[in-house]
Amino acid sequence: MVNKSLPQTETEMTMAQNLIAGGQKTGGKRLTPFGEKCREIRKAKGMLLIDMAHVAGVSPGFLSLVETGRKPIPDRLVSTLVANLDLTPRQEKELTNSAALSAKEYRIQMNENSSPLDRRLAQALETGFAKMTPLKKESLLKLLEEE
Repeated sequence: MVNKSLPQTETEMTMAQNLIAGGQKTGGKRLTPFGEKCREIRKAKGMLLIDMAHVAGVSPGFLSLVETGRKPIPDRLVSTLVANLDLTPRQEKELTNSAALSAKEYRIQMNENSSPLDRRLAQALETGFAKMTPLKKESLLKLLEEE
C-alpha cells in the first residue's frame, strides 16, 4: 500500500503542483507525478522505458499507460521497482510518494472483525471526502498522522 502523506520535500511539492497543473507533457501525453519520477530514475540509470518495464514485470505499453495515468498503478509495481532498481532511500521515498500523488483510487481494507465504528468511519470518509474543505482535510490528516 502506498504512503498517502502530504508532499513535504521540494521535489514532492513540484510533483504535486504538476499533478494539479496536469503533469509534464511527453509525446503529447501528460505524465503523472509517478510517471515523472519513473522517467527521472530511468534517465539517471541510463534505462529506456522497455528496460524499466522488464524490471517491473510489465509490458512497455502498460508502463506507459500507468505513467500517464490512463491505468492505475498496480499494488506491487512500486515495491517491485524499489526491490530491483537499487534506489537510494531518497529515490525510494520519492517514488512511493509520487505513486500516492498519482493514485486515483484508494481502498480501505476491512476485516471480518472490524467494528461498526470502523465501518462507519470508512463509509463516512468515502462519501464525505469530496465535500471536505482543504482545511478540514489537513486537520484530518494531522489527526491521523499523530503517533
